[in-house]
Amino acid sequence: MIRDLSLAAKASCSLEDQETLVPMVLQLKKLSELITKQGLLALENELPQINDPFLNLGIQLIIDKVEAENIKDILDSDIFYNQSNGRELLKKIIIREGLLRIQAGDSPRNVLICTKVFLGRIPDAAFRNS
Repeated sequence: MIRDLSLAAKASCSLEDQETLVPMVLQLKKLSELITKQGLLALENELPQINDPFLNLGIQLIIDKVEAENIKDILDSDIFYNQSNGRELLKKIIIREGLLRIQAGDSPRNVLICTKVFLGRIPDAAFRNS
């Protein structure tokens, strides 16, 4: 998990912006569930539906079985050097955390817990999905 106070300050955003990121947290959980049920290569079928370039990149790295430390370095480089702020930066931080948890083989529940923590102002009920 990224623990950088200056980065956290840059990622701060309104409650409304945070609410728009709940579907991303739920999508990461669903991707984890898919891998649990069907295996890692099932992610390949999901790539065409994933429009977010940062998420798409991370999934491609996982599919290609890039080592966890290299995935972390690549995603961190994008976060630190591509001048994102506010909602967009927070989204990348959530995606990074979710992908690293997925790559590590964490359970879908743990992926959910470790990504929704970044949206601490959002009530737990918002994360109860289908």
